[in-house]
Amino acid sequence: MFRAFWAAPLLVAFAVAPALAAPVFDERGCATAYEPGTDYFGTKSEVEYAANFSVAYFDHYKVVTVAQPYPGGARESYVLVQCGTPEPELGPDLAGAQHITVPVHSLFSGGTSQSPALVALGEVGAVTGVAQRDLIATPELIEHMQDQPVVEYAGSGVVNIEAVVAAAPDVLIAGGNGEAEMARIAAAGVPVVNYADWQETSPLGRAEWLKFMGLFFNAETRANAVFSDIVGRYDAAKALVSDVPESERPLVLSGQSFGGVFFAAGGRSFIARLIEDAGGRYVFDDDTGTGAFQIHDLERLIVRARAAKVWIQASINYHTLADIGQDDPRLAALPAAQAGQVWVPDALKGPNGGVQFYELGNARPDLVLMDLISILHPDRVGDYPRVFNRSIVLD
Repeated sequence: MFRAFWAAPLLVAFAVAPALAAPVFDERGCATAYEPGTDYFGTKSEVEYAANFSVAYFDHYKVVTVAQPYPGGARESYVLVQCGTPEPELGPDLAGAQHITVPVHSLFSGGTSQSPALVALGEVGAVTGVAQRDLIATPELIEHMQDQPVVEYAGSGVVNIEAVVAAAPDVLIAGGNGEAEMARIAAAGVPVVNYADWQETSPLGRAEWLKFMGLFFNAETRANAVFSDIVGRYDAAKALVSDVPESERPLVLSGQSFGGVFFAAGGRSFIARLIEDAGGRYVFDDDTGTGAFQIHDLERLIVRARAAKVWIQASINYHTLADIGQDDPRLAALPAAQAGQVWVPDALKGPNGGVQFYELGNARPDLVLMDLISILHPDRVGDYPRVFNRSIVLD
């Protein structure tokens, strides 16, 4: 009797609770009738590999946070409000956050690594401005710039604030470099967001910024699907060499020489991770840096690199062994150079001659990994056609 007494009113309460109708959107993706309590983001993205951004969903807005928008920069949060719904009431922690209405329809792109994400999402058409045209190598964006009026707002390397403000894009996705002009643009009413994928230390972490871009277009469904496919391909490639014993993992050098200084990838960088996942051992795997570090004493490099069988990420100016010798005879004398095992990531170029590795390579680490496996363990991939890398030619 006790349980029956309480069960009946409970069932009645559930029966009379009003059901919220599914949200309806117009052709621009705006809600046609706001209903409090309705979830306007039916599909959500979860951040799995990236460490530098996160997203929290609420009924009609999202809060996107970039932990380090640029080196030394403080954490930034952006409030993405569904078009057709009211501005949310926020606490003091988000008092200074920029508000952006989504989905966006016009976007200024401040970094070339954003281009493949826009292509993957099918949103190249939203680009109404770019920082520097000549630096872009992605064919789809180059074609778009030829067909549509696209503002170049930093062609000389200096940001033209007036050009950005006059164009009034829905958002400017900056390159994560911390330019002082960005604060002035934001103060003038154009939301500025930092795309800091390049600070991620894992290949898949960098690629996951595709999801970050998707948040601004409410394109979570497509972003999730594309990224899931990339992860699957990366894991499948990694599995090809997972059983290679330590004794058969070649030692690898990575980096370039400029003006007598060698810039090597840090031992905790995404390049070091790629080498490990490709079945290699990095010559500076004891280094704890996540970016590049400088070697001023070339003899230190020679001592380490003498046992390296392969040299990757070499200068795009290297085409022959003689080119390396002109840079420094000691580098040309390295065993990897003498064997022709010096690899340059400029085999794939855009219509304007730009190197696509620095754009597509960030977005497709699975392709980069397959290239490296084909170099380090060619027997594991057969006649795999390399995408990004070419080797020097021995004289």
